[in-house]
Amino acid sequence: MPHSHDHHPHSHHSHRHSHGHAHSHAGKAPKAIGQAMFITLVFMVIEFVGGWFSNSLALISDAAHMLTDIGAMLLSLFALWIARRPVTLSMSFGYHRAEILGALSSGLLIWLISGVLIYEAVVRMQAPPEVRAPVVFVVAVIGLIANLFSMRILHSAKKENLNIRAAYLHLLADALGSVGAIVAGAVLWLTGWRPIDPIITILFAVLMLVSSWSLVKEAIEVLMESTPSHIDPEQIQKELQALPTVREAHDLHIWSVSSGRLALSVHLISDASEALLVAANELLENHFGIVHTTIQVEHPDRFQSKRCYDCMPLELRTKR
Repeated sequence: MPHSHDHHPHSHHSHRHSHGHAHSHAGKAPKAIGQAMFITLVFMVIEFVGGWFSNSLALISDAAHMLTDIGAMLLSLFALWIARRPVTLSMSFGYHRAEILGALSSGLLIWLISGVLIYEAVVRMQAPPEVRAPVVFVVAVIGLIANLFSMRILHSAKKENLNIRAAYLHLLADALGSVGAIVAGAVLWLTGWRPIDPIITILFAVLMLVSSWSLVKEAIEVLMESTPSHIDPEQIQKELQALPTVREAHDLHIWSVSSGRLALSVHLISDASEALLVAANELLENHFGIVHTTIQVEHPDRFQSKRCYDCMPLELRTKR
C-alpha cells in the first residue's frame, strides 16, 4: 500500500519473504554437514599417517586438502547458524551475507593450500625421495571412498546454499586428489618412477584452483552487488515500462543478498500508483522470482519538475 513522503508515493512492498524453500534445506543441512565432516576427519587422519609413513607428498597434499574440507564445512555450519539470527533495524537484511563471506574465505583457503603444494612439489622435483607405493595406493583408495560418500551426503543441499556448494567443491577437488594419489601409487608400484609423486601433486593443485574459481567469482559478484548473471536487467526494465500507466522505469537496481535471495529497487513514472504496484510486483515475482522489492512510483508532473531541477546549474538551484 503506497504511502506519502514529501509528495512521493513510495512503497516498500510488503512481500512474503519466501524463505520456506531455503529453510527446508537449512533444517537438513547442518546434520548432513556434520556427518560429512566426521567422515572426512577420520580419513584425513588416516591419510596424514599414511602419507608420513609412505613419504608421499601426493598423499599428504590430499590429507591437507581434507583439512580445508573440514574448515569449509565448519564455515558452512557457522553461516547457517548466523543466517538464522533475526532481522533488526540496523541489520535490515539479516545476516545472510555471512554465507557469502564464508564461501569466499573457503575459496581463498583453497588457493593458499594450492600455492603451498605447488611450491613443495617443485622442491621435490629436484630430488624425488623414495616413496612406499603400496601404502600410497591403498590409503588413496580409502580416501576416495570417503570423499565420494561425503559428497553424496551433501549433494542434495549444494544447490540451495553457496557455502554448502563451497564445501561440496572442496570434497570434489579432494576426490580428484585421491584419484591422482591412486595414479601416483600405481605408477610408483609398477615402474618405480619417483617424479610421478610431485607431478601428480602439481596437477592436483591446479585442479583445485580451477574448481574454486567460479565459487570465488560468484562470491565477489554478490559482495559487489552485481546483477546476478541469470537476470537480464534490460528485459525487466522493458517489461516494467510495458505495464499499463507506466511512462518510464529508471534507477533500476537488482542484487543478491545471498544465494537465491534477490532484491530489487526501481522508480516508476506513473499517475496510478496503487494498481501499478500490484501489477509490478506480480510481474517481478511470477516472471523473475524477485519478491523483495522497493518500488517508488512518481507522478509524471512531479518527476519532470525534479528532473528539470536536477538539470539546473548549481547557482540557480540555490536561488530557487
